[in-house]
Amino acid sequence: MAQSAPARPRPLEGVRVIDLTKIVAGPNATRMLATMGAEVIRVEWHDDRALDLLRGVRPLAPGGEADSVNRSGLFNNINAGKYGITLNMNLPQGRDLFKRLIADASVLCENYSPRQMERWELGYDVLSKINPGLIYLQISGMGKSGTYNAYLSVGPTAQALSGLTHMSGFPEPMPPAGWGYSYLDHSTGYYGAILVLAALLRRRRTGRGCYIDLSQTETGIMVSGTATLEAQVTGKPTDRHGNRMQAAVWAPHGAYPCRGIDEWIAIAIQNDEQWAALVAEIGAPDWTRDARFNSAAGRKANEDELDRLMAGATKNAERYDLMNRLQRRGIAAAAVQKADDRCERDLQLKARDYFVPLPHSEIGTWDIEGFPAKFGKVPIDVGGLPHRGAPMMGEDNDAIYRDLLGLTPQEIATLREEWVI
Repeated sequence: MAQSAPARPRPLEGVRVIDLTKIVAGPNATRMLATMGAEVIRVEWHDDRALDLLRGVRPLAPGGEADSVNRSGLFNNINAGKYGITLNMNLPQGRDLFKRLIADASVLCENYSPRQMERWELGYDVLSKINPGLIYLQISGMGKSGTYNAYLSVGPTAQALSGLTHMSGFPEPMPPAGWGYSYLDHSTGYYGAILVLAALLRRRRTGRGCYIDLSQTETGIMVSGTATLEAQVTGKPTDRHGNRMQAAVWAPHGAYPCRGIDEWIAIAIQNDEQWAALVAEIGAPDWTRDARFNSAAGRKANEDELDRLMAGATKNAERYDLMNRLQRRGIAAAAVQKADDRCERDLQLKARDYFVPLPHSEIGTWDIEGFPAKFGKVPIDVGGLPHRGAPMMGEDNDAIYRDLLGLTPQEIATLREEWVI
């Protein structure tokens, strides 16, 4: 389906993915697959009750119709390189067309509520008979089996069950802060892409497809560090530590104010040598000679006072200048960047071509986020996508129903009139 081919094939060239996902967790998984060269066909429906929430999430690209569903920055960022069709899965004709799409697909990804596909009689048992080599990835909040298997969830609720919400924030009596944004959606998407890659490798060896049941909650537990192990060993819940290091005597370890409004720098001192380098860089003020701060254990034991004094030492510094000076001394330090910093000031992201301009059929050329890794000479980064950014709603109906399913223009027109596509 690609309009032009890259000079060298990308790793997943020839893999066709049918994408029934919404919001972030599922679309992030299929976006990774599209970036690596898979042909991802996103299946949507334009009824308000079925519309992907992300199509209306702000900020919107300027211009165009006020009620357009094609201008969301977040939607376009997370669906780059995919094709888009509309299909009414509530109608028998729509489900029949879907089965024809599945017949020649490599992968199906969906994150509907756990029983939706069975209600449509499109569960793995049915689809695997149509296509025995099909890899079926289902993403749900708590997993397809177990006590909570039918519960509804979004990223923040899965985060709460995983324990991540409790772990984030300042110590009690302050309440848990959570992750702020639905970052577990992104984490689950990466795990989903990894699982599909493993299943594709297995299918290459055996010829068999498989069903993958991915739980967001369990993904959250896997990224919660040592918290679960700590509870198993000590029987105690994990405390919240704010920005401090709880697993080692690293101090100072936190975010400290810099010159300007709401500008900060993160500094992590790991040993006495780094402490000595930090002291030298900030001008060796008198308080740094306090005996309480002579050792890592002493600094950790007096962390409240140390943080207060550190804040005074950094408050007049320009955050990027201080970051660069500390890094030259071998100290892990970084300016706390805001969104506009990442887009406009971050020389590292510019050097790595992180933001990639891709053409979009309604909003024109639009910068989207690239792939977070470089693969040497393998053309994997999103800049290698041969055609465009995210699809408009139903943009590829004619091409896919004609070229993949062999429908005539008249048949396609009839399906439109009957509200099937």
